[in-house]
Amino acid sequence: MHPPQLDPRRARLALFGLVGASFADALGATMILPVVPLFLRQDGASYAEIGLVAAAFWGAGLLVGYPAGRLSDRLGRKHLIVGSQIVYALATAAFALSPSPLWFLALRALQGGAAGCANVLAMAAVADVVAPERRGRAYGSLTGANMTGTIAGPLIGSTLFAVSVGLTFLVSAAVAMVVGVIIAATLPRKGMAAAHQLGRRMGTAVWRNRAVLGILLASTALGLLIGMYDTLWSLLMHARHASDFEIGLSFTLFALPFAVGSWPAGWLADRVDNRWLVFVSLVAAGGFAATYPFLPSPPWLIGLGIFEGIFTVIGAPARLAMLSRQVRPEEMGRVQGIYGSLQVGASAAASALAGVLFGIALPLPFVATAAAMLAAAIGLGPLWRGIDGHPQRRPPLVEGPGA
Repeated sequence: MHPPQLDPRRARLALFGLVGASFADALGATMILPVVPLFLRQDGASYAEIGLVAAAFWGAGLLVGYPAGRLSDRLGRKHLIVGSQIVYALATAAFALSPSPLWFLALRALQGGAAGCANVLAMAAVADVVAPERRGRAYGSLTGANMTGTIAGPLIGSTLFAVSVGLTFLVSAAVAMVVGVIIAATLPRKGMAAAHQLGRRMGTAVWRNRAVLGILLASTALGLLIGMYDTLWSLLMHARHASDFEIGLSFTLFALPFAVGSWPAGWLADRVDNRWLVFVSLVAAGGFAATYPFLPSPPWLIGLGIFEGIFTVIGAPARLAMLSRQVRPEEMGRVQGIYGSLQVGASAAASALAGVLFGIALPLPFVATAAAMLAAAIGLGPLWRGIDGHPQRRPPLVEGPGA
């Protein structure tokens, strides 16, 4: 029994809306990403306190991701995404009114909850409107749009930060409202999952699916890396005497290979064994993380960041496409919630520990994270042994609508 097809034009519009929203979302979020750790440090916060603020963002996302995904399977994604953008915008604007460490902790948690909800639901919405055999390219398009926003966001944020702290947060809040408008105008009120419930639920079957377990392991490892970088990258650059412009530039140039290469990476995810794409991206990311703290100057850090982007861009579309092909449409929100929650939970733990480890020895959090990434890559071997990761050889569990 197959879910109903969406009108192809409506499905394309919805995908274009998700891509546009992904760009705007990244633009607004990364405007404040490089400046938050520096602002807190200037205000007298310790490295451990900076890590706590970063952990509050990820921890809140952990709490809301799974419930939001499960609720969206019944009610649809649209209104929940729009609501999350409104919450994010209000929390971001509030930074401008009282930029203090205590307020940062509470407001950053609100931001994290809203961002975690929106990300889980957007990834699930792709499976509502895109056929399984094209999901690699669809997720690649979203990743590319997200990274294109990331290219411009840090530079804009660093420039605005030099003018006014409050202005930086107000502009970021306005961009979040734009995202809400895009989603409201383009995404169907209910996708396949809400409109067509199949009788049999997966229940605990997700934990018996070795393909899904491997993807969840990779997602968790990636979360550790994201949380560590979110807390420490600006501080590492600052320790190497980088200027505010160089810090913003490092974020931008790291994102450039992702912006350019995400669609080709998605094309690969629709044709090449996804297992190898995920494995290579984990190994590459771990190797680069172990190298960064031993580089002597900002140009070295910026240059190697570009190469990291080139080698690791292939991972995201492959992970998301492989996951979506293993999950029934009516369970997509729930499983994306698990995927996102594990990643966000790992990011929260890494953020909380990274500042403490950084205070003990600068290389320690980078080397520890790299070891975890490589251990996860090795762990994929027994999980994925005997599983066919070729998308065109393994028919999807349930067909989706065309896009």
